[in-house]
Amino acid sequence: MPNKISKVATSLCLAMTWASAATAQSAEERAVAIEEPATVVIVNGRVMTPDGFEEAVAIENGIIVAVGSNDEISGFAGSATRILDAQGGAVLPGFHDLHVHSIGGGMSQTACGFRPAASPEEIRQAVAGCVAESEDGEWIQGGNWIANVFADGQQTKEFLDEVAPNNPVMLSDESHHSAWVNSAALAAAGVTRDTPDPVNGHIELDAEGEPTGVLREAAMGLVSRVVPPPTTEAMAEALGIAADLMLSYGVTSYTDAGLNPVSMQVISDASRSGDIRLRIRGCMMWNPNTPDGGESALATIASRHIYATDRFTPDCVKTGLDGVPTESHTAAMLEPYAHSEETGMNSIAPEVLFPAVIDFDRQGLHVKFHAAGDAAVRNAINAIEAARSANGAGGPFHDVAHASFVSPSDVDRVTELNASWEFSPYIWYPSTITRDIVQAIGPERMERWIPIADALDADALVGAGSDWSVVPSIDPWLAIETMVTRQLPGGSDEALGAGQAVSLEQALQIFTLNGARIMQQADRVGTIEPGKFADIFVTLQDPFSMPVTELHNVEVRWTFIEGEVVYDSTTPPASLEGVNR
Repeated sequence: MPNKISKVATSLCLAMTWASAATAQSAEERAVAIEEPATVVIVNGRVMTPDGFEEAVAIENGIIVAVGSNDEISGFAGSATRILDAQGGAVLPGFHDLHVHSIGGGMSQTACGFRPAASPEEIRQAVAGCVAESEDGEWIQGGNWIANVFADGQQTKEFLDEVAPNNPVMLSDESHHSAWVNSAALAAAGVTRDTPDPVNGHIELDAEGEPTGVLREAAMGLVSRVVPPPTTEAMAEALGIAADLMLSYGVTSYTDAGLNPVSMQVISDASRSGDIRLRIRGCMMWNPNTPDGGESALATIASRHIYATDRFTPDCVKTGLDGVPTESHTAAMLEPYAHSEETGMNSIAPEVLFPAVIDFDRQGLHVKFHAAGDAAVRNAINAIEAARSANGAGGPFHDVAHASFVSPSDVDRVTELNASWEFSPYIWYPSTITRDIVQAIGPERMERWIPIADALDADALVGAGSDWSVVPSIDPWLAIETMVTRQLPGGSDEALGAGQAVSLEQALQIFTLNGARIMQQADRVGTIEPGKFADIFVTLQDPFSMPVTELHNVEVRWTFIEGEVVYDSTTPPASLEGVNR
């Protein structure tokens, strides 16, 4: 048995790298006091610690009690200890995904889907297949389409009418900020040529003044509000699929970035029952542009503690400050879009936003700002500055989410305000959606596309959020590889914003310790060291010894939450059968 030597965990400063030299302490000197043999011992691994790499880790009743060599950690094992052989794979802290739409992500697995950048004919065939499996009058929902696959005038309601004359259809675009619907859907919503644009929304019209079927931003709500909502049973099943999928990638904590009372209750129930074991931060939607001026959202925020559990913390408010920088031109930009005079859509005026953020900050609520364009990013930073001026510097790490474009003059401000960035790693390499954005923005501004390196150079706290299911994959290794290369997965001649590439060590810190800090969990998880909860995972491959262009192939062997195996690659959950991975 080890000596009963306790260790006070040392907090990491943001500038520390994972590659710092290991100390000369023994495993016993780095151990916490334990009375019994370890519950679980993992050996023959590449264990990433704040001080470098070790071979093995001991876990007692959910807590990491020692990290060291195989020989050192063997002393923590007893006759009842479960000993697991990592076979040279990496042992890493659990990943934090700071931007997930978990119930929607789970439901997307059974929606009417087609591949990214599907051609019009592929979309036609997919919708026809979904119609064939549906009853007349049943809604067909799915996606995700991109505009640049269509010829001028081709993307119309009549296109969908031909394959779905008796079913209302609603298909999301690549960003989920636009929708394409057919005549039956418009009729169900009562949308005609005389329907005015809602606040922060646009109904596209053809040359005769009739709706084309393409709806932008808030105009989507005109139709989505008449779509029959899913049952709570269907939502719970979708949440289970999403949770199992995240665990299979080593994601042990996530932030759900857009909850209402129904989805909060579903997550709360699943967390309280133990059906969902991940650590979850809940962000409640607040939009002052609703018919009630956001009052119902404020009532939900006030009742947040009703939903809280040991692992579900609804302490976050999500608000949208603009749209997206695609052909829709709805992201708020400081300078006009390419070949256009448009500068996008500022969704919330400062005189409305600032007092609200000051109040949320006063309550200790984390605020997540959707801000894609540089003008929206500035609006978010100004709101945080107002909160710090009113309440002091010690509030939550409010995060500016997406931040696709940031003025150089605003980069340092997030650091100075003790706030954080949440970048979206799944769209920073050349892809169908980024080609859309290049065309809308122009190549010059794309040189600083998603400026992660700039933010790190400014000593900012940087996290990552997938925005799944807006993006097709929630696999963090896809994001990590392309964060480092800025190329297509597997490598490519083409790169996007190559000057904003980061190192593998930086990418891993973004997904682990930084995410834990932003979610206010760094005292419990985020690093592998004695005293912290064993929220960790083991990979089949060693990512530190493989070419960086192969990182997207990394697979997870086991995932643990508080020392319990919650994913085992040899016996994957039935929920993942047929799921798009």
